[in-house]
Amino acid sequence: MEHKPPPAGAADLEGKPHSGNGSWVEALLGGAMLASSVDCVKLVDVGGLLEFVNDRGRLLLELEPDTNLIGQSWAGLWPEEMRSKVHDALSKSRDGEIARFTGLCPTFKGVPKWWDVAVSPVRGDNGEMRHHLIVSRDVTQQKAIEQSLQASEQRFRALADNMAQLAWMADAHGDVFWFNRRWTEYTGTTLTDMGGKGWRSVHHPDFVENVIANVNEAFKDRVMWEDVLPLRGLDGSYRWFLSRAVPVTDEAGRVVLWCATHTDITEQRILGQRLRQLARVIELSHEAMLVWDIEDGIILWNKGCEELYGYRRSEALGAVTRELLGVVNPDGGESLEQRLLREGEWSGEIMHRARDGSEIWVDSRLELIRAGGRNLVLETNRDITERRKADAIRNLLVAELNHRVKNTLAIVQSLAAQTARTQSDMPGFVASFTGRIQSLAAAQALLADAHWSGALLRDLVASQFAITIGSSEKTTMNGEDVFLPPQTALQLTLILHELATNAKRYGALSSERGRVDIAWHVAPGEPRRVVIDWTERGGPAVDAPKDGGLGRQLIERIGRLPHLRSKLEFLPEGVRCRIWAELPDSELTGLWYFDPGDGPPKAGGRPQMPRQGKRRAWRRILVVEDDPLDVLRIEAALADAGYLVVGSARSAEEFNHALKELSFDAAVIDSEAASMDAAKVLDELETMHLPVIVIGGGREPQTDRQDWIRISHPLNLSELLDGLSRLLARR
Repeated sequence: MEHKPPPAGAADLEGKPHSGNGSWVEALLGGAMLASSVDCVKLVDVGGLLEFVNDRGRLLLELEPDTNLIGQSWAGLWPEEMRSKVHDALSKSRDGEIARFTGLCPTFKGVPKWWDVAVSPVRGDNGEMRHHLIVSRDVTQQKAIEQSLQASEQRFRALADNMAQLAWMADAHGDVFWFNRRWTEYTGTTLTDMGGKGWRSVHHPDFVENVIANVNEAFKDRVMWEDVLPLRGLDGSYRWFLSRAVPVTDEAGRVVLWCATHTDITEQRILGQRLRQLARVIELSHEAMLVWDIEDGIILWNKGCEELYGYRRSEALGAVTRELLGVVNPDGGESLEQRLLREGEWSGEIMHRARDGSEIWVDSRLELIRAGGRNLVLETNRDITERRKADAIRNLLVAELNHRVKNTLAIVQSLAAQTARTQSDMPGFVASFTGRIQSLAAAQALLADAHWSGALLRDLVASQFAITIGSSEKTTMNGEDVFLPPQTALQLTLILHELATNAKRYGALSSERGRVDIAWHVAPGEPRRVVIDWTERGGPAVDAPKDGGLGRQLIERIGRLPHLRSKLEFLPEGVRCRIWAELPDSELTGLWYFDPGDGPPKAGGRPQMPRQGKRRAWRRILVVEDDPLDVLRIEAALADAGYLVVGSARSAEEFNHALKELSFDAAVIDSEAASMDAAKVLDELETMHLPVIVIGGGREPQTDRQDWIRISHPLNLSELLDGLSRLLARR
């Protein structure tokens, strides 16, 4: 800023020259005023040149002691953008007006300051314009406070008008003085419309009196008010809001204002209604049905799930489905949750794991429900474990049949060839070969009866005795129940056949006093083995054969198999044979697909679930009411209290349909319903001898019964629930 010296020859008011702040100025303005003023006081001539600046002003302007402003243009001290205001103020002063403005002008050290400036005309004794008196007050701090308040107000406005909730504020007495933009946009009203009792017009007439009572009580007690209520929108429809008003107090605890918000929960209520309807379907379904939130886990778990998976409802709620049921992604790619979010549904066969660890295959249907900002999944699972097991069994049977046919043909071919080598004539060949084929067929029959899962050793021995010896009291069997795998059973059959045939022809059973004892036991150790002892006694003396026949060859050859061992001895008192047969590991029984009847218990199937406790009695309720709003309130209250609303009838036709199609344990009826003959409905209910809650006036039951309770209008939900509880308790 350029500072010009005062013009040469500048004169005072008396026409005398001066060189600074002359005494004539002090005389004009008064020395005491200049000394006491906290503002920057300047005197400017008619042309706008500075004639005087007080000491306080020089301090505020941050002037150096040797800086002289006298004679400089006052407008020239201001920034370019402010000079038009300065000239306007000087012009008004010349016209005899007092001008005032506020502007930003830095000090001589460059510090920005805001100034509140007053420009007044100073006239001489003859009334002629002589000077401009300029008083500039430093308002930088006040301006900063003002700007801060303005910014705070802007932020508040931005927050209040753009928040999702409707909002309002009331004074300490409850008089509303402000609504946010969301309120006016939703309701289509103004602050003037809502003044006094005008705000009642946007409340549902059935709820407004209750709202007034609750609000007044909260304001009186200086506590938070909270309620759920419907508000009318600009289009005339109602939406449900969670409403809260909170008192704001000062340091002394006095309420200075109330702040309130209304949060739209219509979607959540619709979701709740739909979930309650789904809960009815789920509760009555025999299939396993559940509802789970992709973020928050399982929220509904029906009896079918408890029976199928073994988890109680309390154990399942809140759990993540894939973790609780051990779900394995069927495709190995994206998860089921990702697919549901993308496609909205999924169906297929998938394996779950029950509480006891068993595997359960289900035909699963999943549907994504988007509501209230939540991603819910309705899942229905039908147990197909037995079907899949049957499919696996069928495939196994086909493969096993092919394998068995090949093995049987190979055994028959081998028996024919070996029998032919040891028989010199056809009759002998036919007899020997036929006996061995019959023995093999008997073993095949036992295995077929057990679906080729194996055979009991006792049955195997008895069948060979029956084929070879027939009915005889010369044989004894002694041993525990042992279940042999199929291949071992076939091989042991051939050994037993040869032993029995030899005993009948040459051994103990060829004489009257001879006997055959066969005993077995399971030997301890690993692997598990059954030890079988064949003992002949009372027969003719035995000489060891010099050459081995086919029977001996079969016994010795089979006895050298990895899982089967045998030791044949020809003792003078009789033939003895010990056989060691390896048994399958008991832990591997789960690999067997079939129930062998008297054999080991079936494994791999669905385990039996523990029987659940009985369902609570008297919980199915029918609502007979023609007002949709009251139906909604009653259903919500009953559901929250743990009852199951099986349906609602709003006309005589719907009631008659409910009597035919629905099963219920109690009824709630509005006796003043306009869309039906309530007297006839009550007559029907009376003949059914069911508990009835009657809302409103009307006739009493024709007989002296204890299963009616009448409550009055307006509907009191607490009274309804209390009456229903008392009625059902009598049952």
